[in-house]
Amino acid sequence: MALGDVGGSITEMVITCRTPATGDVDITAGDAVALAGPYTVDNQMADEDPVLGQALADETRNGALLPVRIRGVCVFAYAGEAPTLDGVTGIVGAAGSGEVKAPASGAGRGVMLAVDAAAKRVHVLI
Repeated sequence: MALGDVGGSITEMVITCRTPATGDVDITAGDAVALAGPYTVDNQMADEDPVLGQALADETRNGALLPVRIRGVCVFAYAGEAPTLDGVTGIVGAAGSGEVKAPASGAGRGVMLAVDAAAKRVHVLI
């Protein structure tokens, strides 16, 4: 049984975005990304930035096409303390490169399903 198949399949949605036209780009598959412009994403986020989805490929070039999962189960690296599962709270961007955290207030994006504190990973249904 594959991840996400407990009780049935989970539909995923992937869209094609671009990396920023200028500046440094260092996106790794699995990074959380935020919207930086029309169909443009970056993993360099400010604290509490809304997360659009998860990068599905590595990319270091400006203006390059990048597949991004915007619906489905994503496994993100998290910053700081392990988030608490409550069945309601999702995630927001953490300051830095491609990590997430629990929001200081509000619900964030998606719903956290599992936390692996040893690996510092959180599973999120977005």
